[in-house]
Amino acid sequence: MRPYCKTTETFSRYLFVATLAASLIFICPLGFGQSATPVSDHIGRVLIRVRDRVNEEQLAQVQVQLIRFPNGVVGEQFTGSDGSVQFSGLSVGAFTVRASCRGYEPGEAQIDLRNSDGTLQSVDLALIPRRHEESGAPNGIVAAGTLRAPDNARREFERGSRLLNEKKDVARSIAAFQRAIALYPNYADAYFLMGTAQMQTSAASDAEISLRKAIALNGHMTAPYYPLALLLFGQHRYAEEKELLLTAEKLDATDWRWPFELARCHAQQGVWESALRYAVTASGSTNVPPKVHLLIADIYANSDRPREAVAELELFARLDPESSFMERVREVLPILRRRAAASASPPSNPADKVQEQRKN
Repeated sequence: MRPYCKTTETFSRYLFVATLAASLIFICPLGFGQSATPVSDHIGRVLIRVRDRVNEEQLAQVQVQLIRFPNGVVGEQFTGSDGSVQFSGLSVGAFTVRASCRGYEPGEAQIDLRNSDGTLQSVDLALIPRRHEESGAPNGIVAAGTLRAPDNARREFERGSRLLNEKKDVARSIAAFQRAIALYPNYADAYFLMGTAQMQTSAASDAEISLRKAIALNGHMTAPYYPLALLLFGQHRYAEEKELLLTAEKLDATDWRWPFELARCHAQQGVWESALRYAVTASGSTNVPPKVHLLIADIYANSDRPREAVAELELFARLDPESSFMERVREVLPILRRRAAASASPPSNPADKVQEQRKN
């Protein structure tokens, strides 16, 4: 039986480092800001299919996020038994599709609906299994929750999952998860999904309680750590967020998200050297998205190191030349290059400056 894939992401909006000083080039890490492009009245639709790259099998219960930077997550669903999800009613623009499933490396794809005429676009994502998680024993929260839960609790949990992922009925899904927990109080899975559902209703306090309970019941389940970290980030509770991320990093040192979020956390507080150290660590992880180099470039720019920022942007351009961020990168590079050249120039002679002022 295929392992039950669980989310490793969050149902909250993707949170960014605060707007930087006016003298800086970038608006926020990862974003560089979207160019001021007129928004079309057309409505975009996209169908995403997720499969195992090795055996081509369709993957169910994969979390799929539709992200529009710098605004954040605009839609999230779990794939059904056919391995697919569909998003509709989208404002026309450029998006990133991110798929996450336990036992697999995260996958991403870019889509551009700016020229959409309302027709359905298709995206195929093939996820690579994580070899170090393959074993004969049930893994993750399957063993901790689903396999030990009584049948009636499991039925309520599955009902809540369907309501959340297929019906998009968040309120009724929360009620189903609550019934599952009442029948089986140690149901870590139910607490986790209930927490993500509560985040969709902006019930931050309830979501935090649910996510912390999921971690308390199964501390080795890393899925709740990420949404909880973003929740703490949004509330400026940076010390708590750092502690949480460091714990998650100990549980799974291969996941690029922990050092990446630690970098954003330190950058938010202006601790640029620590932010840079974590961002560079994230960039060396397996399957890290090229956008990590935008974050590094932003940190370098804030640290008054324009030459290094240029190098990171040029690397990003080589890694992802079709990215929707390339328009902004092309705007920024000449400015950074001029700053780099100016910083490398010898100091001017004060006497020359006086003469120039007299001429004017």
